[in-house]
Amino acid sequence: MSATQLAKRALVVLLLAFARVYHLDLKLNRDSADTDVKKGFRRVIVKAHPDKPGGSEAHTKALNAAWAKWLAAGRSAGKAGRPSKANSNGNADAAGDLAESGGKRKKGYHVNAVAVMLTYQGIDSVDDWQAFVDFVVENKFAWKVKHWTATFESNADGSLHAHLMLEFFSEQDKSTNGFSFKGLRPNASVNDLCGNGLWSKRPQQSRDRGHFYVWANKVGTQVLPDGSLCVAANYEPCWTQAKIRYQVLGKWPEELWKQHKLSSEAYEDYLFSCRDGVPFRKRNLEVCVEREKAKTRKREMEDRAQRIRSNPLLYRPFPEVPAARAWLQLFLQDALRYPIMIVRGRSHTGKTEWAKSLFKKPLELKVGALAHFPDKMREFDRSVHDGIILDDVRDLLFLGEHQDKLQGKYDTEVEFASTAGGTCAYARDLFCIPVVVTVNNSTKNFDALETHDWLGHPQNRVLVDWPVASF
Repeated sequence: MSATQLAKRALVVLLLAFARVYHLDLKLNRDSADTDVKKGFRRVIVKAHPDKPGGSEAHTKALNAAWAKWLAAGRSAGKAGRPSKANSNGNADAAGDLAESGGKRKKGYHVNAVAVMLTYQGIDSVDDWQAFVDFVVENKFAWKVKHWTATFESNADGSLHAHLMLEFFSEQDKSTNGFSFKGLRPNASVNDLCGNGLWSKRPQQSRDRGHFYVWANKVGTQVLPDGSLCVAANYEPCWTQAKIRYQVLGKWPEELWKQHKLSSEAYEDYLFSCRDGVPFRKRNLEVCVEREKAKTRKREMEDRAQRIRSNPLLYRPFPEVPAARAWLQLFLQDALRYPIMIVRGRSHTGKTEWAKSLFKKPLELKVGALAHFPDKMREFDRSVHDGIILDDVRDLLFLGEHQDKLQGKYDTEVEFASTAGGTCAYARDLFCIPVVVTVNNSTKNFDALETHDWLGHPQNRVLVDWPVASF
């Protein structure tokens, strides 16, 4: 009889004896399948655990010893007589992990893989970085590690954690207790945190993806006082000078960037270093970067406007203008047509600022000497903008030429950028949208206010001379 069979029978005898103590009905004998013995062990260890009512530390130790002896005998004997596949590489750590959790392995605290991502929460500071790297280097042979990559990163609350990607020479089955650093027991994951597991059709490529996740300069990667990143590895991307390297696919940094884990600058650098799908990924990046810059510029302008308007030395409160108040009241009820308001005054007298103060969110269009509406008109959105300001119109005939747009039809949208082919045209619903036009004393064709068929009628426009007497 082999050592494995003897160890298995000894374990079964012990399980049956303790089953009687804890009033369990086990259907086991010396010829039971390994899977049944495993199930029986878990049932008994749960009852015998010291934290359970009636449990015994002595019984738990005896069970763990018998379990470990069976697994050790199976490893020594090779495939013949080994335990079931689920425990074929098991050891005393595996038994201890089962016992510690009451017969069930704690999810995330056991390694049963060729590669694993370990996460250490609770790192004190970057001062621990060199100690952590030394810890990995000193233990890599004992851990049977082939390739490793480590980093320190920050959490959302400012605390620190460490990532350690380990690739073993062969499949390992052990508790994460053996990987503890300064009392921190790591959480184990066989996912590379990029959306794919480590066991794909191309396992080595998937493991390399996990290494790159840890190696990459992500948002939150810690920096040492000398400016270097808290990143170390014996296995690095192909564009580095490392002795052992791997190819990085363009989609790896792309997905990190899409998840907002990489800055646009870092992504662009990796994109060209990868040399994989550069043109289309670069176009996508440029569009997003330009939008981010536009949002930043808009935010800066809004902050600047708020700062200036809150400075009493630069910005004075505007007086009440009865004509403007009466004009705005017209838009509170339905009508076939609404008049526009023309604000006339010298340059740099604050007429545009006053016009903007009439609304919560107006769309301001710089017209100047243009004969057509600025392209910014495409941004108009009824759900956002409550008014339109045509600023610094240099020729009043511009208003007459675009009479159809300024009146805001109630039964149809207004078309802009009309061309013979119509490829650039777009339409907006301008019904009941107040329109303010600012002009200065040098604006051409003021006589249109008297002679033009549409502008000449007072019901189609309200004229305000700025500044008013009280300002």
